[in-house]
Amino acid sequence: MKKIVSISAFILGLSFILTACHNSNNSGLAKTHEYNLKRKCPSTLVMKSGETLVFRAPENPSTGFQWQTMQPTKLFTTEEIYTAKAEIKSEGKQELNAEGERIFRFTALKAGYEIIDLASVRQANSSRETDNIWQCHVRIS
Repeated sequence: MKKIVSISAFILGLSFILTACHNSNNSGLAKTHEYNLKRKCPSTLVMKSGETLVFRAPENPSTGFQWQTMQPTKLFTTEEIYTAKAEIKSEGKQELNAEGERIFRFTALKAGYEIIDLASVRQANSSRETDNIWQCHVRIS
């Protein structure tokens, strides 16, 4: 009888240890690096394949300036989203050309080195006027 209790206690203890080890090893979650105009990218950002870099910047369509990638990326997939702030006038109508936020999401695909170049650009006639520039040098391992 004591052997059965001892074996049961051993198995129970072993299952707790294995569960604790399994739950503490959640490093499989991809890391996200977040930046904006105030929080600059380090001189060289080191990322792993599968990790994401997110850049957020204010944007107002009424100014004519829009954030854009200045060159296509080769080592990242790129998502771009514009979200307008829900500013409501006293009449209950949404304000046109209200300021919003442009969000870029770059997910690292493979190892290498790349520069992400973003700029707030106004498309005026044939010239491209730049208002603001953001750049990040990235090494992917």
